[in-house]
Amino acid sequence: MYRLRYTQVSVMLGLVFLTACSTTHKYVPSETIDDLAKGSKVSVAHSDPEQFMIWTGQRSAGRVALGMFGAIGGAIDGGLQLADAKEAGAKFISASQLVDPIAQVKDRFLDAWQRELKLPTLPTSHLVSSESAKKVQEQSAMGYLIDFKTEKWSIEPNLSGGLSNGPTGYRTTYTGRARLVRLQDRNTVWECTCEYAKDNSLTPSLTAFEITGNDQGTAVKAALQALAHACADHLWRQFFGRQVGPEMPPTTLTEVAK
Repeated sequence: MYRLRYTQVSVMLGLVFLTACSTTHKYVPSETIDDLAKGSKVSVAHSDPEQFMIWTGQRSAGRVALGMFGAIGGAIDGGLQLADAKEAGAKFISASQLVDPIAQVKDRFLDAWQRELKLPTLPTSHLVSSESAKKVQEQSAMGYLIDFKTEKWSIEPNLSGGLSNGPTGYRTTYTGRARLVRLQDRNTVWECTCEYAKDNSLTPSLTAFEITGNDQGTAVKAALQALAHACADHLWRQFFGRQVGPEMPPTTLTEVAK
């Protein structure tokens, strides 16, 4: 009863990108929760993540020399750092087989969400890119679409005394997003993000070796999973307007690393 075809999911997400949304609620309106609990159709989707990046915090002699050229040199240096961060992130994924944490966010959120709303089994989530969805013509649909996306995942240096002194360690950062769209009028009734910067205390500092991926990415994967689970719980609380919950097993780094 809740399953929709893949092509329909593509259309639905396409409408989200193509149509301006009305005011988004921080918490889901009670009438929407009632509608969901009464058995409205629900479809689930997730989008490709933004690129994973590793900022090493190191500057080569050539980049230091760019400082002589003022704003132009700084712009060039910034571009080089961005390129290096993307390359380092790609190499880490290749070495460690790191995957987008959004699956962990989605699964944990939906598990608690489904139990709270007393819903039957939800349909399988489909990966839908905004580029392909935009090509699909608008079609009418009923029910709701809930979709998820990783908007940022990276490793950033903890610096002491500026770039010249080099990093003292590294930490993972993560930003995830979820939203609920009512398909009848293509209105986003709820949208929320979770943001964990490098100064968060949920994960420990990483060493230079741990960000190479040569240890199969064990420490980084553990940190990202901890942030993903924290994100899912935050999104759930925001959805229902709760201060605590959901009643899910807590995530610890020792559990994740096993």
